Amino acid sequence: HLSTLLAMRVWWPQHRRLLSKSKATFATQANEVFDHKAKIAHRDRITLAYPDGQYDYLKDEVARRLTDRLNDVSPAKKFPNCLDLGALSGHVRKALTDFTAKNKGITKIHQLEMSEKLLRRDFGKNEPDGVDTSYQVWEEGTKLPFEDSTFDVVFSSMSLHWCNDLPAVFKEANRVLKPDGVFLGAMLGGETLQELRSCLALAEQERYGGVAPHLSPFVRDSEIGGLIQAAGFNLPTADSDLLTVRYPDMFTMMEHLRGMGETNATHIRRNYTSMETFIAAASTYQELYTDEEDLLEATFHVIYLIGWKPHSSQQEPDERGSGSTRLSTTLEELAQGPLNPSS
Repeated sequence: HLSTLLAMRVWWPQHRRLLSKSKATFATQANEVFDHKAKIAHRDRITLAYPDGQYDYLKDEVARRLTDRLNDVSPAKKFPNCLDLGALSGHVRKALTDFTAKNKGITKIHQLEMSEKLLRRDFGKNEPDGVDTSYQVWEEGTKLPFEDSTFDVVFSSMSLHWCNDLPAVFKEANRVLKPDGVFLGAMLGGETLQELRSCLALAEQERYGGVAPHLSPFVRDSEIGGLIQAAGFNLPTADSDLLTVRYPDMFTMMEHLRGMGETNATHIRRNYTSMETFIAAASTYQELYTDEEDLLEATFHVIYLIGWKPHSSQQEPDERGSGSTRLSTTLEELAQGPLNPSS
């Protein structure tokens, strides 16, 4: 019934380390959007309810696409020491193929996650050959437990959209990167679940004359580049995918979202929504957003971002006013050239 259109430091045998905890704090925003304890509870719950990870398909796919980008960002460069920030159950580790690990010279990957239960769920599974893997609990709003210039690459896949203070997290990622190290992130963006959002809004507006937030707010493509650059990264780039997943009905889709740990965790979330509202929203969804096979379509907007820790070898823009040719002169020459049909 489902189809997708994307398709501390204690050594453990076979290069594993035991879990440890870190709590060095840094300043966070005074007004938090997301309920940190609720998000940990969601992740703990899916660990117990879905130990086989049957709802990991979206996060596995995004992690695969993210790690593939490492082969493209700098073909000859090696990245021996890696950090996975917000590792969940280790999707980046599991997506790193033996080819990518060998091609990019990866020898270590350190995983940080705020839910200890979820981090331990797939402990030791699908580890790339020859890669030393470690696991550590990290709480959002705390300083990363590493010295400056520790890692060659920092990954973060499908966790950043739950951060209360993205600028602080980006600055911390920049701090622990070595010069000329790269940050590779993937997070849900503003068009995610737009169909569900609109159907719930219509159902509530009709019944209550107002709308409560059922889905978390997401960052927009236009905002992410500026955040990366403000954190001190050079050569920031961002692109996005719109992934469409099909479901037989809205309630099945909501079950999958729950299994992913992607249910609402805002502080202002409504604690109760009537079944009448959900049934009305499901009816509207079925009427407006189905394909030729009568399956519901759900959009997941994934933003991929890349930023480099500054280094003298990187390209730098010329200083403002240093040009030797006026743009108007160049345009006049082009207008008089062979490409001008009137010449």
